[in-house]
Amino acid sequence: MVNGSNFQIEQQCPQCGAPIILDEADRILSCKFCRTRVYLAAEDIFRFYIPPAEGLSETIYFIPYWRIKGLSYTIKEKDMNRERQNSLFSYSISSTIRTIDISNKYFDINFLSLDSKLLPHSLGLRPQAMKLKFVGSNESEGKFLKFSPTLRDNFINDYQTRTGGIHKEIFIGETASVIYSPVYCANNRVYDALLKKPLDLQKRDVEIEQTLISATDEKWHVEFLPLLCPDCGADLPGEKDALIVFCDNCHTAWNPSNKNFIRVKYCAWREAKDDNITYLPFWQLKVKIAGFPLETYADLIKVANLPKAPSDKWTETPFYFFAPAFKLNPALFLRWCRQLTSAPPPNDLIADFPVKKIHPVTLPVNEALESSLLTLVSLTADKRNLAELLPSLNFTLEDSSLVLHPFKVSTGELVHTKLGFPMDMNALNMGTYL
Repeated sequence: MVNGSNFQIEQQCPQCGAPIILDEADRILSCKFCRTRVYLAAEDIFRFYIPPAEGLSETIYFIPYWRIKGLSYTIKEKDMNRERQNSLFSYSISSTIRTIDISNKYFDINFLSLDSKLLPHSLGLRPQAMKLKFVGSNESEGKFLKFSPTLRDNFINDYQTRTGGIHKEIFIGETASVIYSPVYCANNRVYDALLKKPLDLQKRDVEIEQTLISATDEKWHVEFLPLLCPDCGADLPGEKDALIVFCDNCHTAWNPSNKNFIRVKYCAWREAKDDNITYLPFWQLKVKIAGFPLETYADLIKVANLPKAPSDKWTETPFYFFAPAFKLNPALFLRWCRQLTSAPPPNDLIADFPVKKIHPVTLPVNEALESSLLTLVSLTADKRNLAELLPSLNFTLEDSSLVLHPFKVSTGELVHTKLGFPMDMNALNMGTYL
């Protein structure tokens, strides 16, 4: 169920028809033949299918499977009991005091998105072993069965229940898509359309065949958006997996994810000489927490017990959560959330300032918002009462913007030129596979 590889998609250039191979995380399609560059957009989630074997004349039915991957954090309550033992004696300290612990892991799962106990419950490694195609790329391919969104929610709820003792399960950087697997019916049997072998349906093939015939057909296709700046009409450059694109001409930033371009506020923590500087993007989040006083940086000093002297300056400084706008391994992602949120916010940011080298934004703002609770729990010095507060905490995003932080290239790492925090380059590169 768990693997760390992306799958690949076969797609034709919408302009000249040339074949193009895309990675799962790619959002920008570039054709090396006609130089077309378009953004791949969808209203909700992307849908892919595994092409059936050649030479089949029967009607192909495509079975939907959810594919979900990302970072998973578990907030648990734990006892502060301690046991000690040596060659002479052993003892234990019991306490009614309980505290909060955060564990994390990377997850990659796929599961059936139909209410059936007979069809295969998982695709296994097929999506990684075979090249996929976008649903809608071939209108005569077959019938795509409508998937169930509620099964995804039920699976996540069951996952949380199985883990046990959870106060909160948080998924960040979650990439959800639907992958269709082909089957066909012949001689009162249901066959795998890849292997051309019958499925083991416990002699209930006719029942499944009737379900396939009567199921709702899913219609969907990917949208291609020209990468032109809505303000000035200039070409919008960007890495192939970028969710936000920056215009070099009018210095604006745009989010083209939902079939139209939405302007994104951004600013840069400018470095005087940026010849050897890479700017990493971080989300700056103004969040309202109902029932929890966290409006100013002075409030954070109290909550996190930061070693800062009381000052009128801190009471006048708004508090912001910060989160990487790119994917990292779970432990490192939370560490950067904690480090930048606990540091005094910069007061010399320059809005819409042009910089040369920007690491691509691969984490949307709604996923960054999910990290606010983790950051709060991680920074809170006295965690004894958090268990009671967690169910009632409600986070509302009031404002957001991208802040480009300057990093200088060093041996095997990038170093924040203002704060001195290091970022391992291998961990940054590996984030593209999460």
